[in-house]
Amino acid sequence: MTSKAEQLAQQLLEKTEAGKLLWNIVPDAGTVDYLAETKSYRTDLEDGYSFSIGRLAKGDNKVLTLSLSEPGRVVLSAQADNFTIHSRATAGMGSPPDEKVSRFRLFSDLFRAAQRSSVGGDQTIEKVQQLLERLG
Repeated sequence: MTSKAEQLAQQLLEKTEAGKLLWNIVPDAGTVDYLAETKSYRTDLEDGYSFSIGRLAKGDNKVLTLSLSEPGRVVLSAQADNFTIHSRATAGMGSPPDEKVSRFRLFSDLFRAAQRSSVGGDQTIEKVQQLLERLG
């Protein structure tokens, strides 16, 4: 059975790919583990609702977290990781459960779509540089 998080992730992916949702980079708050890389994106909806999708990567291991928030609280938070996928394959234990693989792929697709949607920040930087140059 598909969870609410997966249903929402699928809708977010469709809306993002259709250009109806724009995501913004969330500034990195830093991690305790300097070997890990973290990236997060956020999109704001009406009435104060927002979604964020984040990725924590350390080597080949990745954890993706999808969150739904309303003002003052997180309403839903779900994770997907590739630990099971890699560990089962490495140990020769066969395929991991399909639902874990499909959730990880869905969250990964949403993360990449959010990343592509947020690329417009480069244009803003260029505009600001041009404005600063005009100021002399």
